Amino acid sequence: MDKIADLVVVADPDLDVQAGFQRLFGAQMKVVCFSESDPALVFLKKNHGTAVVFTCFNLPGRGGTAFLRTAETIVPLATRVMLTRETSAEAIKKTINEGHAFLYLEKPCQQGDLKSAMEAALYHHRQLAKERALLERTLAGSVKLLIDMMALFHPDAFRRTGTVRKQALKLAKQLDMKKTWELEMAVMLSPIGEALLPKQILARYRAARSLTEQERDILDRAPVQTRDLLKNIPQLEKVSEYLYLSGRGFNGSGFPKDGPVGEDIPMVARIIKLLTDLWYASPDSGPDAAAFEALAINRRKYDPKLLALAMTVLVDDLPESRKKHVAQCHIRSLRPGDILLDDALTESNHELVLSRGHTLTPTTIRRLEHFHQASGVRQPLLVERHEVEKVVKEPV
Repeated sequence: MDKIADLVVVADPDLDVQAGFQRLFGAQMKVVCFSESDPALVFLKKNHGTAVVFTCFNLPGRGGTAFLRTAETIVPLATRVMLTRETSAEAIKKTINEGHAFLYLEKPCQQGDLKSAMEAALYHHRQLAKERALLERTLAGSVKLLIDMMALFHPDAFRRTGTVRKQALKLAKQLDMKKTWELEMAVMLSPIGEALLPKQILARYRAARSLTEQERDILDRAPVQTRDLLKNIPQLEKVSEYLYLSGRGFNGSGFPKDGPVGEDIPMVARIIKLLTDLWYASPDSGPDAAAFEALAINRRKYDPKLLALAMTVLVDDLPESRKKHVAQCHIRSLRPGDILLDDALTESNHELVLSRGHTLTPTTIRRLEHFHQASGVRQPLLVERHEVEKVVKEPV
């Protein structure tokens, strides 16, 4: 597979500068040039993998410093470089302090100096990317542990995360989403606000019973609780905002009342809105035509393209090729790696012990054993199991 070329954005009205970048770097990397700030920012919003951003101080539009500051919020891992004839102390101070530029180069810039600057900028970008990836892996592991712990105490709230996460990744693949970390974190953390709600309100809501104005207000504010809990955690600022908007309908309905409409709603929030409602409308076996018919009644609440894609990708989510791996097992026969296809419920009062979609671990199997000893668990359980061939070592 060919290595993907580094993407460099140049925002400078000087056509000679643009031609120079293409001539020097066009063969080794992808160089995209703009003469004004706003078209460049639109491009950055669609290309989050940008490695380096070059600009000049007097950039038409919002100016070079403001452009770099905005670019930082859109592509925080891109190295920012100012290339300009402005050499005043005030210009340099604004570039460094406000634009957070990594390098400040004076025009005219010798080819050797520009190549050295590009090399340093790319190295800086790659180091930032490595640190971000390490932080994301560490944070993802911590969030997974948190969710597993909370699911033990609030199984009804977190029962959908395993199923919805798989569905979200299928949609992301079809949408060609290059990075899915924020989407996965948003799905895993989406039930937090719900888990904090009084159980009697949740029970009435799930049973489609009428709520008082006060109860409705408490229910509507669940996304606010989620955002307030997550917004101060590094790397989860965007996730908290996506979850805050995940109850917002594509047509402007839902919470918050003054929120964005249509495609102004972030894609992650639109995906969570659709998949959460789909989960509640689906049978235990997964989404079917009837579930999508239920969503179609209020189709204006959903991104029409996303809804059509989900109907194509997610219906009959358990294909024939997987059905041969489905088995009915008693608790004593469960193995780590088995995936629950039905909710595990207590024998007497049908209390939820562990929700469908969970990949079993030694800890969750022990939890099922303890519940079975105390209250009894309905058996057998329907699981998906992929046999692992034993590797037999030959004698040396």
